[in-house]
Amino acid sequence: MIRKPNRTENRGTPAAARTTGRAALIGRLMDQQSHLRRRFEAVRPTRLDTLDPTTRELLANTTIRQHEVLRLLADRGPLAMHELAQFLGISRSSATEVVDRLVTHGLLERRQDPIDRRTVQVALTVRARSLAAQVRRALKPGFATLLSVLDDCELATLVGLLEKLAKPAPPAAAVREPSSVLDRRRADGAKVSPARRRPAG
Repeated sequence: MIRKPNRTENRGTPAAARTTGRAALIGRLMDQQSHLRRRFEAVRPTRLDTLDPTTRELLANTTIRQHEVLRLLADRGPLAMHELAQFLGISRSSATEVVDRLVTHGLLERRQDPIDRRTVQVALTVRARSLAAQVRRALKPGFATLLSVLDDCELATLVGLLEKLAKPAPPAAAVREPSSVLDRRRADGAKVSPARRRPAG
């Protein structure tokens, strides 16, 4: 007798996900972070011989975090310091340290927001924009080699999932603080009786 497949067993969910559970999968993903970082760092030197000596030296002294800042500003344009820290998921003081080093290298500049002159923005210099374009061209073959183990469908799925994870979380809804005794009673769920009108005279 041929056993018919159970529809509940074949809904597109991988067998590993059914047996190990979501928590175990998250743990496996966390375990891969260091491996993925090393794999991506390994493709950084690919074809750097095509860059000019000054750019090669500058790239060799640029950390992964600094490279993230450059890529972020290249994609989104000038940002205020608190916006930069929010996108990177780090404290404002840590973002300031990274920016200070890049300013010293001549890759970033601080300037006033044209709309709100009280706000200071961080922007790429002309030198940084040129460097970003050169590095992107130099690294692309290395990334292509790294991702060659995936077919087009797998690569599209991976990129889509990473783009979904990279989206900033929506801001939490602001909770209005009660400003009067009446508001507090309403917030506590108490029944508010209408105010009695005092008789005239």
